[in-house]
Amino acid sequence: MRTFETIPADWISFPDALERVVAGSPPLPTRPVPLSDAEGLAVSHEIRSPLTLPPGPTSQMDGYAVPSEDISALTAADRPRTFRVVGESLPGTPWTRSLPPGSAVRIMTGALLPTQADRVFPVEDTDRESGAAGVVLIGRPEGGRAPWSAPGHHVRPPGEEVREGELLASPGDTLEFGLLALLATTGARSVPAHTRPRVALLVTGSELVPAGDRATLAGGLRRADVLSPTLSLLIRWAGGTPLPSRLVADDAASLRAALEAASTEADLVLTTGGASMGTADLVKDVLRELGLVLDFWRIRMRPGSPVSFGHLPRSEGTGAVPVLGLPGNPVSAMVAYLVLGAPAIRALGGHGRRFLPRIRASVREPLPGPDHLTRFFRVALDPEGAGRWGVRLSAPQGSGVIRSMALADGLAIVPEGAPAPAIGTSLEVLLLPRSGWEENR
Repeated sequence: MRTFETIPADWISFPDALERVVAGSPPLPTRPVPLSDAEGLAVSHEIRSPLTLPPGPTSQMDGYAVPSEDISALTAADRPRTFRVVGESLPGTPWTRSLPPGSAVRIMTGALLPTQADRVFPVEDTDRESGAAGVVLIGRPEGGRAPWSAPGHHVRPPGEEVREGELLASPGDTLEFGLLALLATTGARSVPAHTRPRVALLVTGSELVPAGDRATLAGGLRRADVLSPTLSLLIRWAGGTPLPSRLVADDAASLRAALEAASTEADLVLTTGGASMGTADLVKDVLRELGLVLDFWRIRMRPGSPVSFGHLPRSEGTGAVPVLGLPGNPVSAMVAYLVLGAPAIRALGGHGRRFLPRIRASVREPLPGPDHLTRFFRVALDPEGAGRWGVRLSAPQGSGVIRSMALADGLAIVPEGAPAPAIGTSLEVLLLPRSGWEENR
């Protein structure tokens, strides 16, 4: 007959738990990855530019390239003046011959300037070669900021993009579209990056049924499995690859088979449910039987205190895989995943940015609760003008109220030991996954 849980709880602080989870999720191996497959991965080694780009002065406009000295010698009475067009410079096909005095070269955006030329007249500042003698450079005062003969006008200088040897990416940088574009500009075909973490998700509970069975749910005896689709989405958002989730009954043999399979496939195992002190909470028992080296169980946080973390030896004997045990309550599991599970995936992936972005906002209504736990309130943000925000509870804060997550913009943090915040108090708010990541600090 099963008895209630007897393992003493560690009750560690949330900051301590976060530090242990991140430290226990070391970066995965690295390999060269084609740029086309590297989106969202983390750079593993310093990357420097092999080139100076652009290699020489290039035109920022379609127009005519001329030497400034030919312009500066003109008096006001000489202007406008016709310049003989002797050729053209195109991207990939530059004008390489000399430029005689009083001459201009037709030039397109991105083309290299002739050696003697150092400024460009845009097409709209000319007569567009309407006469047979050449092109008339009309010019404009440029708003009074640049004289008619200013050298370098509408010219992109060498190295404006990058210079040879310049640092382009550091270890831990995430390969988003802008960085990928910059690396492609320098001719890179691949990038040194950490492997994308594979994450096994085991959702436990004999009372759970796959979403979609309304008739079964209506009786109240079963609950929908909301964590398989929800956490799988959040795993992808964090940069991991979710393996097919497993819905596992509260049965020791089924749990053992699922955990053994997960330990061979995954870089991180997430379990939900079976994490508290009930007679049906089997997950910890099965993990111990499989050799789990437990780091901690229970955190001084709300929601989500019954969280465990440890390392499970792989069945083939090749090291151990980190296992993060989340609560079975959906809201508690989602909050614990966002503040602990996602950072673990980011750490495994080698990312420097591991945590949810954060802002500060002022309290608009009382936020109740004990002061001996770190509290994460699901809150909605309201603009207060001038870049300031206020927070209010998104819905009732019971750990079973999924609507509180659906309507939330962020998680307002009240640290352990802090009193219930008064109206107007400024709090740190973790923004839910609708934007980027904050630097690790």
